Amino acid sequence: MNMTCRNFARRSFYYFIFLAVTIGAGGCAEIASGAVLWSHPQTVSVCNNGKGEDILRGAIKPHTLDSSGTLYFRVLVDPVADTAAKVINQFEAGFMLVEKGQEHLGLGNARGAMAYSMLNVPKAPKGFQDFNSRFPDPPFNYEYMRAGAPRYLVLKIEYIPGQDARVTAWLNPDLSIGATEFNQPTNLVVHFEANATFDEFRLVHRGYGGGWKFSQMMVASSFEDLLIPRFWQQKWFLPVIIIGLVAIVAISVRLVEQRRALGQIQRLERERAVASERTRIARDIHDEVGAELAQIGLLADLGAESQMNLKSERFFQIAKRTRHLVAVMDEIVWAVNPQNDNLTRLADYLCQVADDCFADNPIRLVKDVPMQLPAIPVRAEVRHDLTLAVKEAFTNLLRHSRASEVRLRLSWNKPGLEISVEDNGCGFDPAIPSQGNGLANQKARLKRIGGTVELASQAGSGTRIVFRVRLASAE
Repeated sequence: MNMTCRNFARRSFYYFIFLAVTIGAGGCAEIASGAVLWSHPQTVSVCNNGKGEDILRGAIKPHTLDSSGTLYFRVLVDPVADTAAKVINQFEAGFMLVEKGQEHLGLGNARGAMAYSMLNVPKAPKGFQDFNSRFPDPPFNYEYMRAGAPRYLVLKIEYIPGQDARVTAWLNPDLSIGATEFNQPTNLVVHFEANATFDEFRLVHRGYGGGWKFSQMMVASSFEDLLIPRFWQQKWFLPVIIIGLVAIVAISVRLVEQRRALGQIQRLERERAVASERTRIARDIHDEVGAELAQIGLLADLGAESQMNLKSERFFQIAKRTRHLVAVMDEIVWAVNPQNDNLTRLADYLCQVADDCFADNPIRLVKDVPMQLPAIPVRAEVRHDLTLAVKEAFTNLLRHSRASEVRLRLSWNKPGLEISVEDNGCGFDPAIPSQGNGLANQKARLKRIGGTVELASQAGSGTRIVFRVRLASAE
């Protein structure tokens, strides 16, 4: 994977870890660390069970008339016995405080009430105390109980030795993290006094309908202990989110690596297919066209020998042109063949071209080429244009230089390749316009492959032409 993708993945990972820690730690920091005295998170369904059964089973010490302190109660109720039809005096249900078999304060539904209420409150005008509601059914301050619309009932009981307890009740208060008993909407709060002593908790339902469901029951020492964290404030959230982020980053890195590897495989397959096609073309040209041209040249030589007259000159011209075509064809085959796509083969071929050009010429050829060169890839078009440019430099030298020595020098300094042709001939003034197009052609060829041409000459001091090209893109 390239460096940009790695840096992006790393920054994203650190950012999400920081975000998760901030959310998780920040949310959890607001959760009070008070005492949960008893809890029963499972759902319990009761229906026509009379006095009910104790679910406390001694988990909290009994509270009598001599007790002091404060307890907070929470229960989530779902009244399967639906009173939306305004059927009254038919049932009561609730979370009941019981002492020595005697029912005291309860929270749920009293007989004669269609709303959530506190049971067994003798000091209340009706003998029970209605809850105020966030969603009252006018003209009342309460709502009818409806199945499928569960509500949280919350009590605060302050025990005073020798007296009835002071009770504060809420119907469906705000229990999110950060809420307190003091920032609840005032119209939801109900205050009264009642006997709240107990040694048992019982869940009861009597007389009508399909019963009630009780869940998330809890007794605690503070209101904050009753709060219900959001999912991102749960203890499991931070580890899960970190594991999830690590998994996402790992999968993303793997997918990017796989895509990159697939791209490399496809590129190599394309290059292999192109190389295979180039090999086939080179082989066909050599085997078919080369053989035919060789036959034509041979026939022309035979014709020239058998016709000792003016016509023989034409046969000589045919043979000469055929040999020239064979040489050109060999150059094309060399350029097309992918086996030659490297720096070593290029150097060898330039030396061979120099030997061929100066083989029948008195000019002394000096080759300053390293014995060993790295196997740097060189594209076919680079090889082709470099070879033609150097060959044209040889041709110009033979025609105009009147030199006694020529030097071919090749040097490699990654990523640059430099090829120079120098002679000790008559030289010329580069400022004087040339009649030919040799230098212009050379510059055009080198420009096409991203290279440059540098010419240095002076009358009477020889000529030096340098071809430079970068091979970094071919690595």
